[in-house]
Amino acid sequence: MTEMQLSLINFPYREMLSNIFQDYSNDFEFTASGIFRKIVPPLCPECGHPMSHNGFNTCQKRHLGGANVGKYLCGACGKSTEEDRDFWIKLKADFFGIVTEICTRLRLNHVSYEVIESIMGYLYPRDKDTIRNMVQCAIEETDVPSVKNIQFVHYDEQHPKAGRNQKYRLTLLDSVTRQVIADELFDSKDADTIEGFLRRNLDTQKQIFIVTDLYRGYSNVFKRVFGNKVIHQFCLLHLNKLIVNDFPRKTSIEQELLKYKMLNIFFNRELEIEFLSTLIEEEKMMRQRSNKEYKSWIAEAKHLFYDFVRRLELRRRRESKNLEQRTYHEALNNFKFLKMQSDSFMISVRKRLDKIEELWPNLTAFYFTDNAPATNNPIENYYSTSLKTHRKKQLEEPGIKEQIKLSALKRAGVFGRPQKSLLNAFFMFIPFLDTG
Repeated sequence: MTEMQLSLINFPYREMLSNIFQDYSNDFEFTASGIFRKIVPPLCPECGHPMSHNGFNTCQKRHLGGANVGKYLCGACGKSTEEDRDFWIKLKADFFGIVTEICTRLRLNHVSYEVIESIMGYLYPRDKDTIRNMVQCAIEETDVPSVKNIQFVHYDEQHPKAGRNQKYRLTLLDSVTRQVIADELFDSKDADTIEGFLRRNLDTQKQIFIVTDLYRGYSNVFKRVFGNKVIHQFCLLHLNKLIVNDFPRKTSIEQELLKYKMLNIFFNRELEIEFLSTLIEEEKMMRQRSNKEYKSWIAEAKHLFYDFVRRLELRRRRESKNLEQRTYHEALNNFKFLKMQSDSFMISVRKRLDKIEELWPNLTAFYFTDNAPATNNPIENYYSTSLKTHRKKQLEEPGIKEQIKLSALKRAGVFGRPQKSLLNAFFMFIPFLDTG
């Protein structure tokens, strides 16, 4: 271990200095005047003649102090050398590594570089350009861990704008681990772009189960990429959104009941249907009264219904449950029952039922594959946290890519609990603030 020549000034830091120089042999010394050097000067690298101590050079960093590293001079040839300063480089790397991690965490939470600059003014002053370079270099040097044994994949797209330019974000998410397989930004989302994205990031020779929204063009792309090794599931959540959009915003109780019967095909909505069914006869009576009375009644009735639906949702949340999913035969029977009555339904509902019938194999594929997902909820949740909707038009392309990479790293668990605080890293510089 390095020999310590302690003085009244550096005596309190003996343990700290021992930790700093623990990787050096007992051939080195740290003098009472704060110089780190070899006890016996080395041989000259030019002529091999023993060198002699010749003062020191100071490695300085603003706000952190300076370390003195010994110099050596060859009396024979005049060659001058300097002692190793790796210990100082390591101290700085530890300190600025924590500074960079703080800034990166702030960027992960959508804090602007201007605000980070003002925050760092209280810790260690850095201008925003320096902070940006630190963060971007750290992001580029960190790789997202690859996902192994991919079986179930969620695929979706997001359409952010970089300034005035429309961009397309394509994302693949592993359903089992919820880890990001790939997340990239493109200028287009045509079939060739999607095909190239899939070929680069997935094994096209293995059987795969992919969940997407109801865009019809995906099926042809998947067939070209995977052939007969792909099972394509349409997201039931997206189907439910389309069903809701098929109805007017201000529905009657009769229309609301039909809406929930449609939603009841794949998810258990019996309680909602039962509640609405009790209001149907009353609605028929109220329709015979004045328009004002009917409007007042239906507003109150729907208020009671929505409150009921909300209470059901809160109960599921308290019990950590999701909506109960129908078995295949229940879904099939519910669909057939609606289809038989479809002649009396509004045109938009009849068309929706025809679409469901046409896409039935893709809507029910998950029933025939063990543990397969039926919705794209995981990737929708990932999008909602990684690039929020209100920010999709506020970032330039580098900022969008930065947020994409940071979100993938967070999802992979790269940002764990800190091993060392900034204060602990700063304490290591105290012996060098005043070497005596």
